[in-house]
Amino acid sequence: MSRSKYQISPELDALIRAAYRGPLEETPWQSFLNDFREAVNGNYATLILRPPREGDAGVVLNAIVMSPHIFNSYNDTYFSMDPFVNLPSGEVFTVSEFVGEEEFFNSDYYREYITPSDVRHIMGADLVGPDGLTARLRITRPKARENFGEADKALCRQLLPHLEQAIELHSRILRTESERAFYEDAIDKLSMGVVILDRKAKVLRKNQAADRLLQEKRGLQQVAGTLQVGDSQENRAFRACLEEVMEAHRQFKPGFVRAFRVADSGSMTGLGLLVRPLPPIEGSDGSSNPTAAILVSDPYQPRQAPSDILIELFGFTPAESKLALRLVNGLTLDEASEELGISRNTAKSHLSSVFSKTGVARQTQLIQLILNSVATFGGDS
Repeated sequence: MSRSKYQISPELDALIRAAYRGPLEETPWQSFLNDFREAVNGNYATLILRPPREGDAGVVLNAIVMSPHIFNSYNDTYFSMDPFVNLPSGEVFTVSEFVGEEEFFNSDYYREYITPSDVRHIMGADLVGPDGLTARLRITRPKARENFGEADKALCRQLLPHLEQAIELHSRILRTESERAFYEDAIDKLSMGVVILDRKAKVLRKNQAADRLLQEKRGLQQVAGTLQVGDSQENRAFRACLEEVMEAHRQFKPGFVRAFRVADSGSMTGLGLLVRPLPPIEGSDGSSNPTAAILVSDPYQPRQAPSDILIELFGFTPAESKLALRLVNGLTLDEASEELGISRNTAKSHLSSVFSKTGVARQTQLIQLILNSVATFGGDS
């Protein structure tokens, strides 16, 4: 069997590569839109990932932006007048085929928006994925050039399956990033610092809680991109601990965990560290770069919970919510009443009401109830 039918030209290969590289670009698909525009002798190229609608500018990517005014005017006004929409998924049309030249050239959309942009001809395709993904690809030519032909449409049809897959990958990346940000924020709310290290203790990633601890230099600090733990003796012991964890990583033992405590000038108990390997991710050559997660607990970091969340969860009044939060953060009833500027008797009355609404009888039970609830995930108080 001849292999020639599987061969593609270097030019087409470059366009396909640009389509898949699109999700990784700072402004997605800029290279692809520019390359495709040039390939079909167009003057503008646009990829709409989320069509504009009332109150939502959508996600509109342009290879060349004519002017901010023209760009914004489509998103703000003319999107609702655009007749070249809702094309059959995966098919390629010119605007003259889909709308009709007479209807299109006589429309307010053409006269008010298209003509000032030096556009006469438009070729486009819509993509509708199984998970609700909707995208629109549009390429234009000026009046001085002829309309798009069958060769242009054929090239577009060849690229559409690749572009659709690339957009789906982009969507999955965004969802994963969104979930990661959510989980990272949840861990921050628990005052739990997380640092991701390589085998040489180089800091690859850290969350806000960890960054705060590193900036305070309370037993932990980042020096030349590397995590330093305590004094030189403690740091050597930590490196030995990290090497144990990395060895467990290489032996595919994700459940291997080591604990480590480092002196902290801000407390008598010090900072507790938990070191565990992350699941190995193999490269294409079968190798893997061992990484470990360092979980850092700061027992003196105040817990935050919005008053309105405590009100909704437990039926507290605003005053009761403020008192309960201070008790959770370790203040005594006298200290809390002084900080709130109320008398001790008023504080006792609030506390009695809090006990009644939560069904607990002691402050320790109240603290445990609130800390184990979802209140601390609600944001800053």
